[in-house]
Amino acid sequence: MKIIEKLLHFGGQEFLLNNQRSMFWPALKTLIFSDLHSGKSAYFRKNGIAMPSYLHTLDLQRLKNLISHYQPKDILIVGDLIHAGNNKEVTDLKLLIAENYTINFQLVKGNHDRLSDSFIKNLGFKNIYQHLEICGILLVHEPLENQKLPTISGHFHPGVQIPLLKNKSKRLPCFVVQKNQLILPAFSGFTGMAVQKTKGATTYYGFYESGFFVVQED
Repeated sequence: MKIIEKLLHFGGQEFLLNNQRSMFWPALKTLIFSDLHSGKSAYFRKNGIAMPSYLHTLDLQRLKNLISHYQPKDILIVGDLIHAGNNKEVTDLKLLIAENYTINFQLVKGNHDRLSDSFIKNLGFKNIYQHLEICGILLVHEPLENQKLPTISGHFHPGVQIPLLKNKSKRLPCFVVQKNQLILPAFSGFTGMAVQKTKGATTYYGFYESGFFVVQED
C-alpha cells in the first residue's frame, strides 16, 4: 500500500489528506476518518447476499498500515463505525483496537451507530460523542445547517466524476472541501459513492492508488 498525501489548510489548521481514505492532523497526532461500516459484508451474508469477506479484511489492513505509517496518538472516527449489529467482523475490529491499546480511539456517533455506548466502549473506544469541537473545528457525522464553525463530517460517501478519453469517465472517492466544510470519503471500500454538486466554491480532492486528481468548481 502506497500512502500519498496532500497538504490542506482548513479552519486555521494543517491536515494531510491521503489516498487511503483518511487524513492526519499532525499538530494533534490524530488520524481521522469516517464511515468504516464494520461488519457490513458479514451482515449482508447473514441476510443471504453473497459478499466476499476480503472486503472487510482490506479495510482493516489499510487501517493497520495507516497506524504503522502515522503512529497516531489518537484515532477519531467521524461516524458510522458499525454498519448494523455485532458479528465476527466487528470482533476483528475489537482485536485490532486491543493490539493498539496505546492509541486513544474516539467515536463521533453516526446514524448507523445504534448499538449502546457500553458496547462501543467494550470494543476499546475511550470516548464517544454526538459531536466534538477541537481547536475551533466541529467534528460531526452529518453536516449541520447554519453552522458557523469550520466543520469536518462524513456520511455522504462523496465521489467525483473524472473525464477520460472517448466520452468515458471514472468515479473516484474524494474529499469535498469548502471554506468552512470538509466532507470525508467513506473509509470502507464496500460503499457506494455519491457524485453530487455542492453550492458555492468547492474543491474535490479525488484520489486513486497513484495520487490525487483535483477538481475545482465555483
